[in-house]
Amino acid sequence: MAMKKVSVTLDADLVAEIKTEVGIRGFSAYLNDALTRRRQRERFLALERELAAEYGPIPDQVREQVRKEWEEAKRQMSQTD
Repeated sequence: MAMKKVSVTLDADLVAEIKTEVGIRGFSAYLNDALTRRRQRERFLALERELAAEYGPIPDQVREQVRKEWEEAKRQMSQTD
Protein backbone atom coordinates (compact mmCIF):
# COMPACT_ATOMS: atom_id res chain seq x y z
CA MET A 1 0.00 0.00 0.00
CA ALA A 2 1.37 3.38 -0.96
CA MET A 3 1.60 5.89 1.85
CA LYS A 4 1.39 9.67 1.64
CA LYS A 5 2.57 12.15 4.21
CA VAL A 6 -0.05 14.80 5.03
CA SER A 7 -0.43 17.69 7.41
CA VAL A 8 -3.53 17.86 9.61
CA THR A 9 -4.69 19.96 12.53
CA LEU A 10 -5.93 17.99 15.54
CA ASP A 11 -6.97 18.68 19.10
CA ALA A 12 -3.74 18.87 21.14
CA ASP A 13 -5.16 17.02 24.15
CA LEU A 14 -6.44 14.21 21.95
CA VAL A 15 -3.07 13.88 20.21
CA ALA A 16 -1.28 13.72 23.56
CA GLU A 17 -3.71 11.10 24.88
CA ILE A 18 -3.30 8.87 21.83
CA LYS A 19 0.48 9.23 21.72
CA THR A 20 0.62 8.24 25.38
CA GLU A 21 -1.16 5.00 24.50
CA VAL A 22 0.44 4.12 21.16
CA GLY A 23 3.75 5.95 21.22
CA ILE A 24 5.04 8.44 18.69
CA ARG A 25 5.75 5.79 16.03
CA GLY A 26 2.31 4.21 16.43
CA PHE A 27 0.43 7.46 15.95
CA SER A 28 0.26 7.34 12.15
CA ALA A 29 -0.87 3.71 12.21
CA TYR A 30 -3.53 4.61 14.77
CA LEU A 31 -4.86 7.43 12.59
CA ASN A 32 -4.75 5.27 9.47
CA ASP A 33 -6.72 2.55 11.25
CA ALA A 34 -9.27 5.07 12.58
CA LEU A 35 -9.78 6.60 9.13
CA THR A 36 -10.07 3.14 7.53
CA ARG A 37 -12.74 2.12 10.03
CA ARG A 38 -14.61 5.39 9.47
CA ARG A 39 -14.63 4.84 5.69
CA GLN A 40 -15.82 1.25 6.16
CA ARG A 41 -18.69 2.50 8.33
CA GLU A 42 -19.61 5.20 5.81
CA ARG A 43 -19.64 2.63 2.98
CA PHE A 44 -21.75 0.26 5.04
CA LEU A 45 -24.27 2.99 5.85
CA ALA A 46 -24.43 3.99 2.17
CA LEU A 47 -25.12 0.36 1.24
CA GLU A 48 -27.80 0.16 3.92
CA ARG A 49 -29.48 3.27 2.49
CA GLU A 50 -29.35 1.81 -1.04
CA LEU A 51 -30.86 -1.48 0.09
CA ALA A 52 -33.53 0.27 2.14
CA ALA A 53 -34.48 2.35 -0.89
CA GLU A 54 -34.79 -0.77 -3.01
CA TYR A 55 -36.25 -3.28 -0.52
CA GLY A 56 -37.57 -1.16 2.34
CA PRO A 57 -36.15 -0.57 5.81
CA ILE A 58 -34.82 -3.35 7.99
CA PRO A 59 -37.64 -4.48 10.28
CA ASP A 60 -37.20 -3.57 13.96
CA GLN A 61 -37.43 -7.22 15.00
CA VAL A 62 -34.55 -8.12 12.69
CA ARG A 63 -32.44 -5.22 14.03
CA GLU A 64 -33.14 -6.36 17.59
CA GLN A 65 -32.22 -9.98 16.80
CA VAL A 66 -28.95 -8.89 15.20
CA ARG A 67 -28.19 -6.64 18.18
CA LYS A 68 -28.74 -9.56 20.57
CA GLU A 69 -26.55 -11.87 18.50
CA TRP A 70 -23.83 -9.21 18.29
CA GLU A 71 -23.85 -8.70 22.07
CA GLU A 72 -23.68 -12.46 22.62
CA ALA A 73 -20.75 -12.79 20.22
CA LYS A 74 -18.90 -9.95 21.99
CA ARG A 75 -19.59 -11.61 25.36
CA GLN A 76 -18.24 -14.95 24.15
CA MET A 77 -15.14 -13.35 22.66
CA SER A 78 -14.40 -11.49 25.88
CA GLN A 79 -14.51 -14.80 27.75
CA THR A 80 -11.86 -16.32 25.47
CA ASP A 81 -9.37 -13.48 26.04
